[in-house]
Parts: sequence; C-alpha cells; structure tokens
Amino acid sequence: MGRDGSAVEIPESATAPVGYERLDGDVPVLHPPRLSERAREVQGRLTQGYGALAEILAVEPPELRAMLIAAEDWNRAPRENEHPYPPGLPYFTRSTHPPTLVLPETLSPAFRPRTEATLPLTVWHELAHAFLLQREVVRTPAWLREFVPQAAAAAVARRVGLPLEDHLSRAEDAGFTIRGFEELASAGDQMSFQNLLLRLGAAALEEFGEGFLKRLFRALWEEDRIVDEERAEELLAGALGSGGRRWLESRPEFQGENMRNTISKNGQGAEIS
Repeated sequence: MGRDGSAVEIPESATAPVGYERLDGDVPVLHPPRLSERAREVQGRLTQGYGALAEILAVEPPELRAMLIAAEDWNRAPRENEHPYPPGLPYFTRSTHPPTLVLPETLSPAFRPRTEATLPLTVWHELAHAFLLQREVVRTPAWLREFVPQAAAAAVARRVGLPLEDHLSRAEDAGFTIRGFEELASAGDQMSFQNLLLRLGAAALEEFGEGFLKRLFRALWEEDRIVDEERAEELLAGALGSGGRRWLESRPEFQGENMRNTISKNGQGAEIS
C-alpha cells in the first residue's frame, strides 16, 4: 500500500485504458466492463469512507477518482514512476487530474489475513492518503506515515460495523515492533507491519475516540520540517491527548523490544522472517 508524490498533471482522458467504463458517484470508478460488479463493491466502500472521513476530520473531501485495473492493463495504470508498481499493490497517485486511487483487480497474496474486512480496509487506507495529501505533508518516519491511514481505516470500520477484532485475531505475530521495522523488508513483513499499525490504531480509537485523528491530521499539515523519531512520537502523543504518551509507552506494538534483536542477543539462531 503506497502513495506517490507530486507530478505533472495528466488529463483524465489520457490515463484510462481503452474501453473502460465510468461508474459515477462521490468517487467515480473507472473499470473494464467485465469488472462492473467488483466496481460497484469498491464504490460502495469508497462512498462509506468518503463521507465518514469528511465527518471525522471535519474537512472538505478531496476531488478524486478511482481506477479498478484489470490484470492485463496493470502496466498502463497512471503513475509517476517509469516502472509500474508490483502487481496487486494499490496506491494513490497525484499524477492525474483529479488524483487517482489505483486499485488492482486482485489484491496481492501478501495481503493477510484474508477476511471480509481486507478489501474495505485497503480501500479506506488509500482514501485516507488522499485526504491527508490534500495539503503538502513533510517526510515522517514510516511508522507514523502509515499509522495515519491505518488508524483512519479502523475508524471507518468502527462506524460501519466491520468486524475488526475478527480480522486482527487472524493476523500472524510480527516478531518486531512498528519502530523496529525496516522499510526494505519482505512483502510478508510489510503486511505484518501494516497489521501492527492497524491494531495500534484500533486500540487508540477505543481508548481516545475519533477526535485524535482530526488533531493528528492538522498537526501534520502544520509541520514545516522533516519529522524525526522524537518529533513523530511528540505529534502522536499530543494528538492522543491527556495520558497519550503513557499509553503509547504501554503498547507492545510501539515500545516493545524487537523480537529479532532479542533472538540475536540470546544467540538462539537466525532472524525470524
């Protein structure tokens, strides 16, 4: 799950593969005719997230569209980079006008666990990137950059009654914490990282309510310098409010020792993968 930075805008008509149809709505969905049923499912989730995030964040929703890409058209999806993303990985790009959520026909096998919540959480994650990137955002550590959309997706799930507990109960143990995660990691570890962030976001919502998301978005919009680890923790703790720092320090996803480092120190064998 990713996002792209600013780029030269490309007209909408120049970026849709030939023969794609348009499903109108709050977030229009471009799709090949054979994926019309999937497109309606995706648009339903987009509509839920679009309205919920606008209310939670108290902002005007961004103008954007979604593109449901057939497997055979993946290399023609809009993007900034010369080379396409790996197949099956959704992303948000500002290379078009309006910006586009690019969604694959089938999610990569790396997306685990596979439950009824997997697709909607993925859609809302990318939608949250679009909301955040209505304004320029400085670079932050990976854990904060990805915590924001995961927590936002969890907030939408709570509003629509999606069973997050069941989904998270099926996630495998990561073997590391969000602050011990290395960005150049395997696809499986990347997914474990996202699941840790989702669990932390769901727990924060339970403890502090939705209001911290609005405060966190605004704090990130107001930052004008690159955010380091210390500042990232300050921003999140401040957004959580009273008791936020103590709560973060109590969470195993956030402060617990990296299990891989523990194994290395104890001399018990190779790293967990």
